[in-house]
Amino acid sequence: MNDMNNSPTILAGIDFSDSSAIVLRHAIHAAEPLGAKVVAVHVLDKGLREHREASGLGNPGFEVIKEQAEERFAALLAGKECSVPVQFLVKIGKPAEELRRIAADLDVSFLVISANDLTKKRLGSIAARCLRMVPCDVLVLRDWQGGDFGKIVVCTDFSKTADRAIERAASLAQHCGAHLEIVNVMYPPGRDSWGKVLEHAADSPTTYEDDCKAEVRGMMDRCLGRNKAALEGVRHEAVVLESQLPAVEITGHVRSIAADLVVMGTHGHSPIASHFIGTNAERLIQDAPVSVFAVR
Repeated sequence: MNDMNNSPTILAGIDFSDSSAIVLRHAIHAAEPLGAKVVAVHVLDKGLREHREASGLGNPGFEVIKEQAEERFAALLAGKECSVPVQFLVKIGKPAEELRRIAADLDVSFLVISANDLTKKRLGSIAARCLRMVPCDVLVLRDWQGGDFGKIVVCTDFSKTADRAIERAASLAQHCGAHLEIVNVMYPPGRDSWGKVLEHAADSPTTYEDDCKAEVRGMMDRCLGRNKAALEGVRHEAVVLESQLPAVEITGHVRSIAADLVVMGTHGHSPIASHFIGTNAERLIQDAPVSVFAVR
């Protein structure tokens, strides 16, 4: 194992809801092959404490809450096989902002957090803010994702960011023994943006649609070639879908094949505007009914 001062760090957001045990398990599990350490963080929500205070109710002091949180975390960790170092921190503030600050200060490899949505259909507000703000990769777990991942979908637009997402997905798939699908969504060939049919000259041996599909297959083959080392030993297949709305198509595909994790590249991070994540990534992250790994 690497020296702990230089080893990677995986951050786990712990709120002591029912999903916290799942978050901690996945963080520890992901740390093992990386020789990483886990830093688990519980953030006392400043807004909730102020609301309690304004309602005429007293708040226990920070040291009291910290001691109680440490006791609860010890109980959460008890009985778990843990082959990596685990550190626990208690902070006070706005959860997403504190996690962003800690991730930056510790140069975290990635954050593991629960979706924590009461409707069980969309991301909770803290998870959504973390995806926009935290300056590292973010793994958002649905509360039913207690076991290892079995079927992983990684989205590619053949960019460098997508290649990094494939590397992350392949590493997880190998560690979990999961099946990996590498998916690209191409714009439906054969028609332009106005619905006009696009076609070669009448004497052309191939159709415009066939040539477009052949070009995308070629890009996929080159993508697989670039990522050959990462995919070595991983059960995988390449899939090309067609749609004007990639996020909608991938969401439907994920449901149809019963995938339990989607991995995708994102355009960056900003506390100001969610569009920096990317329109397709944003919609997929919100709509996919599975765990999501957003790769910066």
